[in-house]
Amino acid sequence: MTEKLYLSDPYLMQFEATISGTHVHGGRTTLLLDRTAFYPEGGGQPADRGAVGGLAVVDVIEGDGEVLHVLGEGQAPVAGSRVACVVDWSRRFDHMQQHHGQHLLSAAFQRLRGAATVSFHLGEETCTIDLDRPPAALPPEELVAAEAEANRLVWSDLPVDARERTPEELAALPLRKDATKGARIVVVGGATAGEVVDASPCGGTHPRRTGEVGAIAVLRAQKWGAGTRVEFACGGRVLGLLHQADERLARASAALRCAPPELVLAVGKLAEEGQARRKELALLLEALAAVEAERLAGTHPAGAPLSVRLDGALGSPAGLKAVAQSLAARGRVALVGGVDGGRAHLCFARARGPGAHLGEILRESAALLGGKGGGAPELAQGSGPDGARLDEALAAAAARLGGG
Repeated sequence: MTEKLYLSDPYLMQFEATISGTHVHGGRTTLLLDRTAFYPEGGGQPADRGAVGGLAVVDVIEGDGEVLHVLGEGQAPVAGSRVACVVDWSRRFDHMQQHHGQHLLSAAFQRLRGAATVSFHLGEETCTIDLDRPPAALPPEELVAAEAEANRLVWSDLPVDARERTPEELAALPLRKDATKGARIVVVGGATAGEVVDASPCGGTHPRRTGEVGAIAVLRAQKWGAGTRVEFACGGRVLGLLHQADERLARASAALRCAPPELVLAVGKLAEEGQARRKELALLLEALAAVEAERLAGTHPAGAPLSVRLDGALGSPAGLKAVAQSLAARGRVALVGGVDGGRAHLCFARARGPGAHLGEILRESAALLGGKGGGAPELAQGSGPDGARLDEALAAAAARLGGG
């Protein structure tokens, strides 16, 4: 069994070990050491990285009590060799901050809202916990309160004690979740702090004091199954996200030519202007469609379906619909199509009352374009990627109506 040094000293970054065996995992050489400070992936925490004997460690896996170190490229040392090992401290400390921050945040949600954590994931940029309460039970003000409580625990700089416990010790602890006999329990606070603020079984790496977490930021929450998924970040990641947000604000402010504090007002004004312009464009398109419908009605025989291909703004889905409805208002059966954005679009329309089911006819024409469509008897729309067959699709619809 590998001696797991990371359990007793998560700050140990350099050590020596003897290679007790070599294996192949996923086509890569893996080493089995008699002792290791490399943490293997588990409990939501990713594995450590570093080097063994000068070769990069690209993954660490645990199985049956043994820890396998997956190596990168290079000639691996042989079994029995004594090798120098180095753990990547920046990655380890980041994981310690995120993982212990999760314990504190989970404790805060449990204490304030009775919301239990059912799973945890430590990602490359942010982390998540899944709570057994729906979003309705965790409104924004409750997220803020939990964040504040978790940071209070951080800034109180409480002692952290992670070790195996005797049955008597387990019985005396206010465990946040059940633990088995001899389990390793992470206790925050304790006699020297006046009270135990959290006690939870965990095999991950944790700091000696809560202050090393630095800060905890709750980013957002969303429905996840029957519960809520809360996204957050801790420690150095909070600073990184702050710099990232500041850079984005600066770029957005520069684009809108305003100071960052004025960005919300500038964006609101821009949205209002955009909405007003869209309304103006819709009115112009409607007027243009009416003119085009009048022209088409005067140049095509009355009584027969009017099948035509439109270009430009009128060839867009909105333009086709406007023209088709305008023709239908003039008592014509309109079969119009156009190509917009590299895709062929169709719109068929007629006046209300007895007549062919245009939705069914359009569905068949859209299939010729390699797409889909349909609608009501009086109005139908669809599209497909094969713009080269647009004329064929319009002709097929006209033939169904007896006009081709």
